[in-house]
Amino acid sequence: MYIGGTDERALHHLVAEILDNSMDEAVAGHASWIEVELLADYSVVVRDNGRGIPVDPHPKFPGKSALEVILCTLHAGGKFTEGAYQTSGGLHGVGASVVNALSDLMVVQVARNRELWEQRFSRGIPQGPVEKIGAAPNRRGTTVTFHADEQIFHAHRFKPARLMKMIKSKAYLFSGVEIRWKTEIDDGETPLEATFHFPGGLADYLTEVLGKSSTYADRPFAGSVDFMEKFQTPGKVDWAINWTPARDGFIQSYCNTVPTPRAAPTRRASGPRSSRACVVTAS
Repeated sequence: MYIGGTDERALHHLVAEILDNSMDEAVAGHASWIEVELLADYSVVVRDNGRGIPVDPHPKFPGKSALEVILCTLHAGGKFTEGAYQTSGGLHGVGASVVNALSDLMVVQVARNRELWEQRFSRGIPQGPVEKIGAAPNRRGTTVTFHADEQIFHAHRFKPARLMKMIKSKAYLFSGVEIRWKTEIDDGETPLEATFHFPGGLADYLTEVLGKSSTYADRPFAGSVDFMEKFQTPGKVDWAINWTPARDGFIQSYCNTVPTPRAAPTRRASGPRSSRACVVTAS
């Protein structure tokens, strides 16, 4: 119920849940890059250079690490810790644990405090405790590798083109992150490697969407409003807008790098010089 089905859309949503955790680290200023890799056996690897999931004993669950609790217990993620994130894409704290439950194998490695830790799971069940597996003097962050349970998603496999489109859109939504893409599955049309970093953020995205369509402005009008400056509360809104006589207008919006329900297309005004607004917003 948490991913909405067992079809192709739901399968690919598993990657979004893990990727959003890394995006939260980036938006909070703790990670500067994320890597997403599709392996030959259709496992997916998501790496970041954030703070790393805590591996210390969980105060509310004696005998279990925070890592195990987060990966195996609904509503137990780090986002429920007061002050952990001002904004978060995974507001319910269920994403990683649901992906774990729907994977026949998940391996999580955490580099924290110059040490490397690992724990393995199968269908949401720990295959042993979290273990220190070595030193990590020049590494930090979290690496999640998972293989979707073929008993559940038996009719579907990850598609490189769909995954690459997803991670590229995330890079547009937060200009401060670099997302690296790799795939060992060659579909003949998707690059085997690519790097996405868009300093212009939503303006860059709108420019790509409009493509070669004629527009009234050479570059989109874009800006950002920081709530702290005016309302003394965390949060901000970024926006980009342009007008075109060449195609239907649209409005796309995102909250915490997650798409929100799409609004209806803007109506075309009458007359030979009519234009349609194309708007992208993110909060």
